[in-house]
Amino acid sequence: MRIDEATTLHERLLANRRSHRQAEHQLALLLAELSDRRLHSELGYSSVFEYADRVLDLPARQARDLIRIGRHLPELPALSAALADGQLGWTKAREIVSVATPATEAAWVERAIAVPSRELEKQVACANMGELPPDTATGPERGPERRRVVLEMQSSDLEVLRQALGLMRAQMGVDAAEVDDGVLVAELARQFLHRQSEPADPATGERYRFVILDNAEGGDPRGAVDEVSDTVMAEAACDAEVIDMRPGPTQGHSSRVIALVLRKKLLNRAGWRCEVPGCSSLLWLDIHHLLARADGGGNEPRNLVVVCSGHHRAVHAGGLALERGDDDQMVVTHRNGHSIRGPTRATV
Repeated sequence: MRIDEATTLHERLLANRRSHRQAEHQLALLLAELSDRRLHSELGYSSVFEYADRVLDLPARQARDLIRIGRHLPELPALSAALADGQLGWTKAREIVSVATPATEAAWVERAIAVPSRELEKQVACANMGELPPDTATGPERGPERRRVVLEMQSSDLEVLRQALGLMRAQMGVDAAEVDDGVLVAELARQFLHRQSEPADPATGERYRFVILDNAEGGDPRGAVDEVSDTVMAEAACDAEVIDMRPGPTQGHSSRVIALVLRKKLLNRAGWRCEVPGCSSLLWLDIHHLLARADGGGNEPRNLVVVCSGHHRAVHAGGLALERGDDDQMVVTHRNGHSIRGPTRATV
């Protein structure tokens, strides 16, 4: 009978859906580990999001949500169990981690199982971190035009954000009661988007500086400066400012591995973007030598390529190889063997 066939298919669909959710649970945990241990660079990817896109075919937004979920699961056992059992999917888990604490997660999991995703989103938008789910009988008290956003960042980055918001308020002559943080953060975003219409040098200058010191008296002239890895030294050798602080007529003079005129030409050639195929980063662009200077590579335009800091680190960490083909296409080979090609310009 057709009803029996429909029931069988229905049961199979539910079983597959449960398995899919269980896989999402593992995916969230594994992606979070990959990101937190920064192992993506060992595989030749500038970020965990590039890895997720290229290897797992996951959009950056979904990868970001899964990583956030994976980081919270150890402290939210009820949510972790619901995901592992297939009762909830990652979209509902994404909402729960925005508001749940160990004391309230059970109530949020119960609510998430009972209501559709859209309704859960509305209820989460009306709650602060640590609050229980709202009483659906009375409905939300806040206007629908307001949305709560949760950001996770290092303490040092949070302090930078606070200073920026405080300076904006001081310049505007307002206090927190008159203009809240959300308005100021949105204004920062608008200013950033406005500046993207014209390339700006501050995000594309040298990130490293070599200082040559006189060590005639012996000892370690670096003082409290931390040791740097061979990877960072190789990055700096590609693109750095060099300051000579040895006594003499050149003391305090600076030079550059890549002359400013050449840097501008290379950036213009690259369209002020990373030249690694598929990358569109506009920020913290370095100049990389395809054939290292230590191996005889020079500053000929064909030997130079513009890369973002993430891809530059991946190259010198050994997870990524770059070369220019005879057809001037850039060939990118990852440690796992995955290879892609893309057009670049060899001359300026």
